[in-house]
Amino acid sequence: MDYLMFCDYCGMPKTIPGHIMREYFWIASHVYCSSCNKPNKIPQELQYIAMQMRGN
Repeated sequence: MDYLMFCDYCGMPKTIPGHIMREYFWIASHVYCSSCNKPNKIPQELQYIAMQMRGN
């Protein structure tokens, strides 16, 4: 399942593939926008989902 994040700066959506969520989001703190290249903090809710995905 893919996830969708919106840039805090320009509002552009960014698709986050499930395998990226599972492998990286539980330890990462930011993801960069593909449009404006600014860092966006990964919400705690997504980090929690990523940790749950690793447990399965």
